Amino acid sequence: MLGTAWGVPHRLATVPFVASSRPGGVRRLARPLRAAASPGDGPEGQDDPKGGDGGLASVFSQFITIKGIASPGAVAQKSSPSPLMPPTTVVSQAMEMLQRNDYPEPDAGVSGAFALTLPATEGPQAGHGVRSWRAEEEWLPWDRFHGLLHTAYGPMLNCDSYKVISPLIFPSSRFDNKAVQAVEVRARPRPPARSASAARRGAAAAPSDAALRPYTFTFCLERVLTGSLKDCWVIAGVRIGNYAL
Repeated sequence: MLGTAWGVPHRLATVPFVASSRPGGVRRLARPLRAAASPGDGPEGQDDPKGGDGGLASVFSQFITIKGIASPGAVAQKSSPSPLMPPTTVVSQAMEMLQRNDYPEPDAGVSGAFALTLPATEGPQAGHGVRSWRAEEEWLPWDRFHGLLHTAYGPMLNCDSYKVISPLIFPSSRFDNKAVQAVEVRARPRPPARSASAARRGAAAAPSDAALRPYTFTFCLERVLTGSLKDCWVIAGVRIGNYAL
């Protein structure tokens, strides 16, 4: 349970916010990419067969920018809480990382979400555990957090798309450091894991081309009041369903 601070939403204040993983669809250039001149290029940026990369680095940089793919450095920067990051940005950045969970390395998205989650400051998990996304008074080390996201929150990982479906809501008139916001994720249902005996029998796995279906989650956000993360908004839990109504 979320406790009294996370009770029935009281619309004391709302902040309209609309976001989507695909706000403008696919953007196309009016003309083909042209590689910028590099030290290995010939006159006027022409390829030099004797050396250099032919401007491939520049073309690749433009490609990932157009596709909206964050560089590994940008991904690492996103996963750091900051007092300058509003709660709505915490939600969008967590979802962007989970949507590309295995970029630039396997479970990079889960790792980023772990970094954006309320850390334990006392007890056995202090310094290396975070609050369970089940919004319980439970603190999880990395391995248990990883397992939780791959089970209860599996649709978020490598989802096809997501969109914010509620404004930011402060559910209590007593606490201005707690807020909620709901998102809808579209993903294909994951096939159930086959047992070892089924695998030995050669039983077919469930088809992976199942139709996309919606899943709704509500992010419970909290602004830290003390310590090294003072005034940073972090994830205190994620409830399954829309609790921002």
